[in-house]
Amino acid sequence: MSNPAQDEPDPHAPLEPAAVVFARLTDVPVDAVDKLIEETRAVYDDLNKVLGHPYWGDLVYHQGAAMKALTEARTCLEGLKAEAIGARNTELGVTVTTVVVDGERHYAQNEDDKAELVDKLLRHPSPAAGHVYVWDRPHSDPEAPGPYEQVRVVTDTEDELGVLNFTEEDDEGEMTSWHTCNPRPSPDAPALPFDAGSTLKFPRNAVLSFRELRAALDEFTRTGARPQCVQWQPARWGDL
Repeated sequence: MSNPAQDEPDPHAPLEPAAVVFARLTDVPVDAVDKLIEETRAVYDDLNKVLGHPYWGDLVYHQGAAMKALTEARTCLEGLKAEAIGARNTELGVTVTTVVVDGERHYAQNEDDKAELVDKLLRHPSPAAGHVYVWDRPHSDPEAPGPYEQVRVVTDTEDELGVLNFTEEDDEGEMTSWHTCNPRPSPDAPALPFDAGSTLKFPRNAVLSFRELRAALDEFTRTGARPQCVQWQPARWGDL
């Protein structure tokens, strides 16, 4: 007589909510792998002390293979953790706003923190453009694939004016870009640069007040879609 299977799930047991399962996956032991990489590298630091020993070449080979395997494992665990965070947030209906100001990334999940980030973005004194992303997780790695929509923010903090540029990428990698559009542009509106030191200028009829910009950004942080509370125009450049 064969023994009954020990690992088969009980079909009558209550299922855990998906968000609970995903939350556990966010605890993958990335720190443990970091420690293992550090300790393995430290062990091999003395390898050249036995240079010329008959086993030196084999040790070097295994050193490289071990470090490569550990590094790849860490990358895979980071990917698993990021996807699990996204899956958990999707189940819970949570979105994360990522704001990039002067190269630093800031994150917010609740409405009050998102509003605070929007104000920080509008009033940062640097001439460099800021960026806003809304995703199911923090957009922490600029080199990794991220959300398909982003908003570029350029402001004149002294006059409390600015421009939004909304960019959207489809599944084929095609980019579409819009600027805000002011139906009643001021002849005194500044021609704001695309970024610090850029020769590209936004058209003057793209410039809006902080009040309008804040409303649009608040909407974007809630929906992740191109805001409907302001008007848009296809992206073009020039002092118009």
